Formats: sequence, C-alpha cells, structure tokens
Amino acid sequence: MRRLPIAVLVVFACSANVHAAPILLDVDASEVGRRVIHVRELVPAEPGPLTLHYPKWIPGRHRPVGQIANVSALRIAAKGEAVTWHRDDADPFTIHCTVPTGAKAVEVTFDLLLAAGSEGGAQFMTVASPKIMTMNWNDVLLYPKAAKPLELPFVARVKLPTGWKFGTALPVKPSEKDAGFVSEEVPLETLIDSPVLAGEHVRVVPIGAGKEHSVVLACDSPDGLEVTPETLKAWNQLPAEAEALFGKDRPYKHYTFLLGLSNYVPRAGIEHHQSSDNRLAELALVKAGERRMSATLFPHEFVHSWNGKYRRPADMIVNDYQVPQQTRLLWVYEGLTNYLGWLLAARSGLFSPEDAREYLALTAARMTNSRGRAWRPLDDTAASASVLFDAPRSWASARRAVDFYDEGTLLWLDVDVMIRTATKGKKSLDDFCKAFFGTGSGKPEVKGYKLDDVIAALTAVDASTDWKRYFARRVEAVADSPPLEGITGSGWKLAFNEKPSDLFAAQEGLSRGVNLLDSLGLLLGAEGAVSDVVPERPAAKAGLAPGMKVIAVNGRRFSSEALKSAVANTKAGGKLELLVESGDFFKTYAVEYAGGLSYPRLEKVSGHADLLADIVKPHAK
Repeated sequence: MRRLPIAVLVVFACSANVHAAPILLDVDASEVGRRVIHVRELVPAEPGPLTLHYPKWIPGRHRPVGQIANVSALRIAAKGEAVTWHRDDADPFTIHCTVPTGAKAVEVTFDLLLAAGSEGGAQFMTVASPKIMTMNWNDVLLYPKAAKPLELPFVARVKLPTGWKFGTALPVKPSEKDAGFVSEEVPLETLIDSPVLAGEHVRVVPIGAGKEHSVVLACDSPDGLEVTPETLKAWNQLPAEAEALFGKDRPYKHYTFLLGLSNYVPRAGIEHHQSSDNRLAELALVKAGERRMSATLFPHEFVHSWNGKYRRPADMIVNDYQVPQQTRLLWVYEGLTNYLGWLLAARSGLFSPEDAREYLALTAARMTNSRGRAWRPLDDTAASASVLFDAPRSWASARRAVDFYDEGTLLWLDVDVMIRTATKGKKSLDDFCKAFFGTGSGKPEVKGYKLDDVIAALTAVDASTDWKRYFARRVEAVADSPPLEGITGSGWKLAFNEKPSDLFAAQEGLSRGVNLLDSLGLLLGAEGAVSDVVPERPAAKAGLAPGMKVIAVNGRRFSSEALKSAVANTKAGGKLELLVESGDFFKTYAVEYAGGLSYPRLEKVSGHADLLADIVKPHAK
C-alpha cells in the first residue's frame, strides 16, 4: 500500500437516512510526534452530487471549532481516478463534488497538521507532544450530508507509534498488526463523543467500588504517572459522592477519565457522555500547587455526564454538527456544573474545607472585579459564548468574559442556601439534582430542558421561593455586584487581608504573572505585561491599559517582588510610580493608592451557623 497523506477520508454519498454499509475511517497516527496524522476513510457513495462536511459545532465546545485551516493536501478519488472538488463559498467547512457513474464509494485524503502549543485554538482540538496524543474524531473526518447525519455508521481503525498504548470509552479491540485498535461499528455521534488518549507512558487506574470507573493517564515521562495516596483516595470517593448527589440511575454504562499530562499541550477539560478529555502539565499530579489548582477538573467534567450531556438545554440539541447551538442557558449547563464540581471536589476530598472556602473567595473577588456587569447581564455572556470564549483576556473586566462559569458557582450556591434556609434544612439542591438529573437509564442519551423545566423542578423542592423572579433578577438583569448572598447566608463573608491564600498563591504562580486586581485593579502577565485593568480602580484611573508593559517600579527595574513591595508600602505612605512601555513610547504613571496589598478570603460571621460546612461535608455512606 502506498504511504497515505496525513489524513485519508472516504465518505458515504448523501442518501436518505440510513447507509447500508459503514464508513471506514483509517487513522494513521504513527507520525504524530511531528504533529502529523494520516487518515484514510472509505464511504459507499451513489453517483451524482455529494456534499461533505467537516464537523463544526461539537457538543461541549459551545462555538464553532475544528482544525479545518490545518487540513492540507485534500484529495477525493473514485474508481482510482481523481474527483474534482470545490469548497462552499459561504461555509469553508463544506466540500462539494460529483461522484462519477459506476462508482460505489469515494475516497477522500487530506493531511491534518496539528496546531503547535496553544496556537490556533488548540485547547479544544486534537493535540500532541512527541510522547502523548489526545485525538478528537471530529478533527480527522468528513461526513456526508444526510437527513440524520449523527446516525451515520462508522468503523474506525487507528495506528499508533510503536509501543504506544491508549484509552477511550469507544468500544474497540486491539489491532492485530500494529499498535492501535479497531472500533466496533458505531454511529457518528458516538464516535465524536469518544476521544482517544494515547502515549508511550500510559497507566490505567481503576477507581470507585465497582468496575465502572477508571482513570487513564498518559504522560510525557513515567515520573508524572505517580498518584499520591490522598489523590487516589479522593478519586475512589468521587463516584460514590456523585451517586449520593444524583442517585443510582446513571446516564452511562462506564466512565473513563482521560488525563493527558504534558507541558507541550494546552490545559483543558472537555465533557463527553462516558469519558472526559482532561489535560494538565506533565507533573500536575506530583506538585502540590498544581494538584490544588486542578482539584475541580475531574468533578466538573464528571458532573457534565448528568448536566450537559444527558440533560441538556433543548436549544443546544441539534441534529447536525453544522447547525449552530443557542447557548443562553449555559448558566445552567456550565454554571450549575461549576458549582457541583466545586461541591464534589470538597465532598470527595480533592479539596479540603479550607481549600473550598478559598476557592469561593477567589471566585467572589473575580466576579466583583468583572465590571462589565454594569451593562451586560449574566445570560448575555452565555448567549455570546461563541465569541467570548476566544476573546482576548485584555479588557475582560470591562467587557465581561465567560462569567457564567464563576458567577454560576455563586448563583447556585445562593440557590442551595435559599432552599436549605426556606426548608429549615430538610431540603437542599441535592434534592433538585436527584429529581432533575438522576433519571438516567444506564446508557448515553439526551433529554432536553427549558428554563421553565428548571423552575418547575426547583419549585417542587421549595415552593416558597419565586424562582422565575429570582432568575430574572440575577441572570437577566444587570447588577452592580455578583450574588454573594450564598456566602453570607452560609455564615461567611468576603474579606481581604495582606497575605494571599495558598490557593491564590498557587494560581498566581502558575500564571507567572502578578495579580493585584483586589488592590490596584491591575493584572500583569509574564515580565510585567498588562493583561487587564478594572474600570474605575487606581490602575485604570492612573491611565494604565492592556497592551502596556511595566518596566520599572519607583525608579527600579520591574520584578514581581519589587512591585508587591511597593504596593505594600503604600499603606505607610509610600509612593507608587510605574515606568511603562507602550509600543515605542515610555511614560511614568503615578498611581494614587494607599491601601497596601489586598487578597480575598472568607471570614466567618460571628453568631451565624456554619452552613457551608454542612454543604461540603461528605455525603456518601
């Protein structure tokens, strides 16, 4: 057989609904170390016009994604002869061709050139280092236009580098010839919903009481495969705590946490019905700070099996990967999941109770500094998700970012506290979760919901609250401040002191920047680059803006330590002058500020019961 280009694809002709034979997808990832994948796909086709789509709107991504720009050397053939093709004028994800008379199949070949590092939105794509690969099927196939494209049958074969092993929720059997596997026949929806993690150094860790849950680790080195006893204990507890939250009726047969560990792929977490695609730094499981910062990753993606995959906003359920999703209810899909992910991190032991409080403090402070709330309501950040996800970090405080995640945490904590208070502790958000999400059939399926369905389910738990009015005020209207009542109602309040919490310090350290948002309203990236300023705070009033770079503090060369020391000294009357570079120009800015360093924390309210402790305590028997 001749050596195929990076991706070879053969696709079915457009027929009515069902194809008699499966599309055969052959993926050669043996050269993935140089970020090149070869794919061959053979699809039965009838003579006549044929439209092929490259998947665009993938569930869980919330906007168009895909490496269509990195598809190279595209060729289509039938009966051994080249077939002329042309790209759609309005949609670059769509290809048109004509299948010649007498042909029974078409073969499409193309090269997939993987994005390097975090360029080109690679966070949510197929990514690789020389030692590991996370492959998303939507990046390595085209599919024919059809009445029910998600039902198109596929059989996939994957060839991996010699010695590599893999993990996937896809039903497969090992390849008899090469490292890799051959899948069972599955519909396109199942294929795209089942990413593959592979690598030279792979470890499988069963977790939980039964055989239904496991973690597959693939790392750039054997060193990163070590799991501390504390982490393993928490992983083992996670399925039980999820069952205590949602009930025994799960929306999956088995669940696999895929975790790629590399310094050469962007960090990410992406949900699927029976697995999740998680990516962290090479030694994230070994280093205490990075473990703490990633504590909510597994719980968040796990919760999505119930909220987002099984129960999904009805307007986000589409029958074709070319159809846009309406994302206004992401404050339920992602916001509630963010809260429940935090909850399960604490209940399983991935977070200590102190870590859980620090997380809330950081979240509350971050949302307080999101001043775009003065003109943009929360649900508009959800409706605008497709553009906000890829917006630059600069000006995020003025513009708002994808706040439905963090503000969702505060919102749903408030809902939880309101239910507990109104029912005198007899009910909680756990009861809503069991009734609304805990009706799975033990296999992947999708059941849509509208906002009215959410309100009705909450009313069944707590009829004393007007939930429609509550969400109209908190979600649909602008507000000067985030919903902090959940914190205050649970016996705590947002406060500030001069020393950062361990979680704050870990987050700042990983960012390699300086976070002074709660003092100056200033966020710096590496080497003093201004990432963001909070409107009407001292840095913004002084004239600083994203795109500038701080090169000196009070006449001395910039360093994070020098800047923090100067800010601390303002409390004793010290000046704060910053020499800033902007393009080819330099200017000194005098920052009027006298508050010293300020870092968020939660402070216990005297005389108020600690409801937060009850919320985060383990619930599994």
